[in-house]
This record gives sequence, C-alpha cells and structure tokens, in this order.
Amino acid sequence: RGVDFALWSLLFGNFIIGTGVLLPAGMLSQLASDLGVSVPAAAWLMLAGGITIGFGAPLAAAITSGIDRRLLLLGSLALYAAGHLASILAPNFAVLLALRVVTVVAAGVFTPQAAAIVGLLVPPERRAAGVAFIFLGWSISLVSGTSVAGLIATYASWRLAYALMAGASLLALWLVAVAIPKGLRAAPLSLASWGLVFGSPALLLILLVTVANSSGQFTVLTFLQPALKSLFAASPGEIAGVLAVFGVFGIAGNAAASRLVANLGAERLIAAALAAMAAEFLVLFAAPGSLVLAVVAVALWGGGTFSSNSLQQARLIGRAAPLASASVALNTSAIYIGQAVGPAVGGVLISAGHIEWLAIAACGFLLAALGLSLLADRVS
Repeated sequence: RGVDFALWSLLFGNFIIGTGVLLPAGMLSQLASDLGVSVPAAAWLMLAGGITIGFGAPLAAAITSGIDRRLLLLGSLALYAAGHLASILAPNFAVLLALRVVTVVAAGVFTPQAAAIVGLLVPPERRAAGVAFIFLGWSISLVSGTSVAGLIATYASWRLAYALMAGASLLALWLVAVAIPKGLRAAPLSLASWGLVFGSPALLLILLVTVANSSGQFTVLTFLQPALKSLFAASPGEIAGVLAVFGVFGIAGNAAASRLVANLGAERLIAAALAAMAAEFLVLFAAPGSLVLAVVAVALWGGGTFSSNSLQQARLIGRAAPLASASVALNTSAIYIGQAVGPAVGGVLISAGHIEWLAIAACGFLLAALGLSLLADRVS
C-alpha cells in the first residue's frame, strides 16, 4: 500500500509539473493582450521554458545524482510553487519571462527524478510499468493543462491561473513529503551510461521520435487559442469548449492506451497514434470556417496524445532497462526540446501571416515521427 501511495503521489506531481509547463499555451491571447505584446512574442514563455528544461534536465540529473531523491523532489516543488506565486505579481512581460525560466528549472529536476525513484521503490520486473504509470500524470496534463488554463483565463484572469498553480504545487509537495521515504539515493550516472545511450541507434531513434512528436503537437497546441479565433471565428466560450473537448478525449485516450498496451505493445500503439494525429492535423488544415470539423479533429488529436510520454518512457526502459536513468532523463529533454521547436516554427508562420499553415507543419513533424518510430522498431 505504501508503494502504491508513493506512485500515486509521483503521478500527481508529474501532473502538476506538466500543467505548469503548459500553462501559458492555454491563455496565450490573454497574456499577450494584458501584457501588451504580440502572440508570437508571448509564445516565448513556451519556447524559453522548453530550452531551459530541454538542455537543463540531463545536466541537473548529473549534478544532483548523489543527493537524497526525496529532498530533490521537495525542493523542486517548492521552487515551482514560489515561481508561480511570484508570477502573479509580474508587472510586465520581461519579468514574467524571467520568472518562467527560473520556475521551469523545477520541472527539469522533478520529472526524471520521479522516474529514478520508481526504480528504487519497486522490484525490477515492475519498473517499466511503474514508470509508465507515474508518467500518465504528465500525459494527462498535456491534454488538461491547456484546457484548464484556457477556462480560467477566459472567465477569470491569467493571474488567478498562476495562483492556483502555486497552491497545487504545495499540495503536490505535501503528498510527496508524506509518501516518499527519506534516504533514497540513486547510483550516480556515469559517463559510460550516457555514452551507451548515445551509442545505441535504437535508443537515439526513439528519442528523435519524441522530439518530432512533441515539436508537431506544440506547433499547434501553443497557438491553438489564437488559431481558433482567427480561422474559425470562435468566441472565448467556444474556444474554452474546444480546449475542454481536447482534455476529455485526451484523458480517455490515455486510459484506453494503458489498458491496451499489454496486448498490442507500446510500439504498435505509438505508431497508430502518430498516424492518426497526422491525419487529424490534415483535417484541421482543411477545416477553416467549420468549427464542428475543428472540434472533431481536436477530439481525435486529444485521443492520440498518449504517444507523447508514458509509452515512450516504457519503450525506452523495455529496450535497455539498465540505462533507464539516462534514457528517461534524455527523453524528458526531448519532450521539452520539441516544446521549444514547435512554438518557434509556429511563431515564424504567424509572423509571416500564415497561421493557417500551423496544422500542415504539425502534420509534417508527425509523419517524420512515424517514420522514425517504424525505423526504430527495425533496428536491433
């Protein structure tokens, strides 16, 4: 029972971390309007966060490998709460961006360390399942973070969303403090571990799948709110409704995937999801003016988001369990590198006056992810 409670606390912690990382995407229009910047400029909150975590997560994993895991998790959640609390008072965009860079350092620490703790709490035969379980929290945040933020920003304010994130971070901190025992220390990550991951074509291909998948989804997800307004003349209430549909179908898709993975395998499910999302982005590209088609496309997109995190983690561990600490840390980086690439590509398209091309660019990334995934399956 104690181990199960610990896993649930880590799942909730990942959910809070993921929701905070995605928070600006759900309220980009409100942030841009209130702080007097353009939408592409406001997207720097996502881009800068992705860069910080993408390159910082492996570095943090190496630097902190000898520190008590529980202390690391509590410290990262404390930083997360403080950063979101300070963001409420940000007087301008520059200050909010600086606070964002500092705050998301916590995400680069918590996510890979949560996976490392699973390896210390459960026997080896349960490790892959345990890691996949706690990363469901991050996967669910991918589809609920933007919708919740959009609803709050639409009907209240973006500052309230930051306040609620600070409170939720403190709740996660309390759960982790209660559930995770003291004195958990992982073996330091050696240079040999990193070398073996980078020297494995199969692992590198799986990591590239994560980068391409994340890049494609964030190309649209970051700008979904302004795109719905521009291309579909959606009202604030309709935008909030579309984001809610995305969240509901995303949670349902993740739940279904967790039940099907044992029979179908992570590789098949990921390939099916990538192919489906690529097709859905084509529908979104072809659907300007039809909010009904947009809702259908977004619902199907949400249903396929399970390929983004938990199954990729399980896939890496299944390929090379002894290298899980390094490969999971790098997969975390890959997610956030995609979070930086996607907004950068989307920002260029919007600045050039081609917001309608967001979906087709995302489709290209998803097709690349599918090709890399199929190739990874063929590589021994």
